[in-house]
Amino acid sequence: MESSTKSPAFTMRILKYAMVVSAFLFIYVAVTVPVQPGPPAAQPFEIVITLVALASVAGGFVIPRIFFQARNSTPQESPTQAQLQRWFSRGVLSLACFEACILFGLVLHFVHARVWLVEFLFGLGIVAELVWSPGAPPVAGAGEFPTN
Repeated sequence: MESSTKSPAFTMRILKYAMVVSAFLFIYVAVTVPVQPGPPAAQPFEIVITLVALASVAGGFVIPRIFFQARNSTPQESPTQAQLQRWFSRGVLSLACFEACILFGLVLHFVHARVWLVEFLFGLGIVAELVWSPGAPPVAGAGEFPTN
């Protein structure tokens, strides 16, 4: 069993790779679910969705660090517990932004966008999830984190 100080990092690693697996499941859906025939997506629409997806990936690396700037812990929580909660929240927000890029790719697939755009967004989201690192979780003092 892992020690209590490594447990948050292990949980984040599991979450990270679960998001990668879900990305491949979205690709599977895109490949296997037949798309209804229809006109191709309008180029301005493709561009807007692609820009939003790119902003989502960039935001996954930047926004969590800005959004969760140091704040004082409440009297009910220890400073280490508050730091751990912020660290975990930043990680989840980053992964959600990367997953959003993949979902934008899926949207473009179903509106008949150009295939290279769909593939680009799928690939970008997966690569972002794989290269992203949450950093080390805050280290707890003795007895601060439960071991169960």
